[in-house]
Amino acid sequence: MLQKLLAERKLRFVVIGICNATISFGILNVAFAVFHQGKIESSIIATSCALAFSFFMNRGFVFGDKTKKAHQQLPIFIIVTVTGSLLVLNLVYILSLKVLNGHEGLIIDPIKLVTSLTLTKNFVDINLSTVIGAIAALLWNYNGYKWFVFKGQGKKNSVEEIQLTV
Repeated sequence: MLQKLLAERKLRFVVIGICNATISFGILNVAFAVFHQGKIESSIIATSCALAFSFFMNRGFVFGDKTKKAHQQLPIFIIVTVTGSLLVLNLVYILSLKVLNGHEGLIIDPIKLVTSLTLTKNFVDINLSTVIGAIAALLWNYNGYKWFVFKGQGKKNSVEEIQLTV
């Protein structure tokens, strides 16, 4: 059953997106909390670090497109990803920060009531804004990869057929 589910390109894209989000969130919070980077700098660092993982997994696992060499696909992938992840995600991130400003209590208070966890305003700001920005970037990136980067005959029917080599 898992093989049948993973035969669907959109589901594979979501799986890799979840992995990317995990990488991005981890780096975002480490950059912000451990290395004391600003909110926007932390977001840019995190998104940039997930780029390499995203390229290889989208090329090999999601789209399975080996019609061109990796070095031919990479520049277009970077343009789509930079536009989606650094422009779309971060513009939506910044807009979300503005909208959330002063309203974090609407999220913090119910969470504290239910779980006894006390979240800081900054924690809510960077994480919720990142989720909203990531959704916008996800839509942008999937369509950009499909239309411009991995246009070959990369349709795969089973997980065994998908090779992760470059």
